[in-house]
Amino acid sequence: MGKNRFHFFISGEEKEVIPGSELWELPLSGKRTVRDGGFQSGPVNRDTEITIGDYFSASSEVLSKKEFSILVTGLESFFQRPVTKNYIHSVSVFLEKHGAFYHPLKIRVELKDSQTCLFVLNGAVSTPGLSLIETEYSLISRLNETYSIQYLPQVFGLDVLETKHGKIGFFLGEWFEDYTEFHVTVGRDERQIVIWESDGNCCYLPEKTVLSIYREAARILTFYYNIETFEQIFPWHHAAGDFIVKQADGQFHVRLITVRGYSSLTEFGPNEADRKSHILPSLLIFFFNLTLRMRLDRLDGTGKAVMLGDEVIRATTDGFLDALDEKSKDYDYGNLKLSFIAFVKGWSLDQILDIMVTIIESGDMNPMENRLIMENLEIHCRVLEVIFKTL
Repeated sequence: MGKNRFHFFISGEEKEVIPGSELWELPLSGKRTVRDGGFQSGPVNRDTEITIGDYFSASSEVLSKKEFSILVTGLESFFQRPVTKNYIHSVSVFLEKHGAFYHPLKIRVELKDSQTCLFVLNGAVSTPGLSLIETEYSLISRLNETYSIQYLPQVFGLDVLETKHGKIGFFLGEWFEDYTEFHVTVGRDERQIVIWESDGNCCYLPEKTVLSIYREAARILTFYYNIETFEQIFPWHHAAGDFIVKQADGQFHVRLITVRGYSSLTEFGPNEADRKSHILPSLLIFFFNLTLRMRLDRLDGTGKAVMLGDEVIRATTDGFLDALDEKSKDYDYGNLKLSFIAFVKGWSLDQILDIMVTIIESGDMNPMENRLIMENLEIHCRVLEVIFKTL
């Protein structure tokens, strides 16, 4: 199988993109419309600008390098048995979207027995993206090795190419089939959540009917929180599409697709003895921050910053406590859930407000998000106080 077995497409466009075509020559940074996948063309400086064609060519080079080693690794993980490059019939590459750091490609591998396997090839061309891609690959690999249950994609290989127009970095990962983004949108009578379905359609649901999505997102982030080192996945944001969802069997299934950072955000515990005494205070800061950030999104993912309703506070709390129940089995600190509930009940409303303000002032939210939170902060804290009084 040679490179002529690669086929290139742009999601939303029917025809294959071939060398010399108009789309092939467009800059990779060309603007897309929000939902239809179309590109806005413009003049291209071929001496400096990475084009869509350059990007596609680089992706095929990475995927075919060293006897298709990255793809073979992914296929062996998928099928749980040895695979050779001769098993691969063709590879279709789809440019899916443009993010703040990456330009993800969906990779569809057609096998000689007519089976199909999907992957994601995350790619970066900007300096921030190239810096992040190596960090993220390392962090996802580390977390997948550390935790026996996985809510992150498997990753199969990383490569950075030097091209005449600059560096292009890629890593191959697991494609979560039928999982899509979800965001706050404006409904006719009430604010809704829109789930972008894989066929390009949209499913609109009242916010109150999808609270289980936010409960599960909170549980996943708490699942990856390290009780002893205070390390956590951060930053993350709903507007960036960091969480994706699939509807199946009458339930919402949630996955986290990115890890831009994993470290402690507190200065508690310079030594082991101090760390133990700071487990609950650090967990409190993590939880309060979680309740705020879980409510933040942008309309349709890119529009005005908004806060989800108060019901999300309870969903976040339930997801957080679900994870603490699970963690009690892994740590020798007794019942973490009950200990934490008792700890929170010891704080007054004014003290909770003061802690929240400190979290906001020390965070990295943008001014619009800060204003939103401050406008809703007292009610947010009162809701939390009521929730814990009932536990």
